[in-house]
Amino acid sequence: MLGTLSIGYGAIVFFFGDPITRVYHDWRQRQMAHELDKSFARFRPLIPKQSSDHGPKRLSPAEVRPLARRFSNEIGSGDPIGRIVVASIGINEIVINGTRWAEDLSRGPGRYPQSSFPGLGEVTAIAGHRTTFGAPFRHIDELTNGDQIRLEMPYATFVYRVFAHEVVRNDDWSILHKRPFETLVLSACHPLYSASHRWIVFARLRTVTAPARERA
Repeated sequence: MLGTLSIGYGAIVFFFGDPITRVYHDWRQRQMAHELDKSFARFRPLIPKQSSDHGPKRLSPAEVRPLARRFSNEIGSGDPIGRIVVASIGINEIVINGTRWAEDLSRGPGRYPQSSFPGLGEVTAIAGHRTTFGAPFRHIDELTNGDQIRLEMPYATFVYRVFAHEVVRNDDWSILHKRPFETLVLSACHPLYSASHRWIVFARLRTVTAPARERA
């Protein structure tokens, strides 16, 4: 009986991710959503005012960089920094500032401390689990060129388009090399249940707009 249960649980984890660690992940995501809302409220008075009713205001690099610098100076390790939304593969997650296994990635995708913040013209890199703690990046290998990735930060909303994939060794930091354009990098262990390599998705920044005044 115990053997049958073990096999059944193993099959669930293999095909759908670990349901036990998902409960913890989902609980912490709800907690961090409230914390993130406070950051949005704090930055709202600093955002350039909307000039018309024709959709969100586009922000220029000159407008967004001071906001990004201020936010990066205020944020601490382990704090929630934004929300990543990838509709094509069902990602809608609070992003943590850091990639420590227990403290950060157990709660959601995390920003590599070695990388930049969106809006500073460099590379922002985000890692996420593929099999445990909600497995938010389980299907990033299914993204195709042109797919949209949205990062909702308290100071701006950034929309990126996927342009490349790569599999690298887990100690290959060339993925953070600066490109001629602002880049988002998504990273997850590869293959499943192994940490020997990482599946990397590259996306190019396309638009930067003021964050929505009202949040769900």
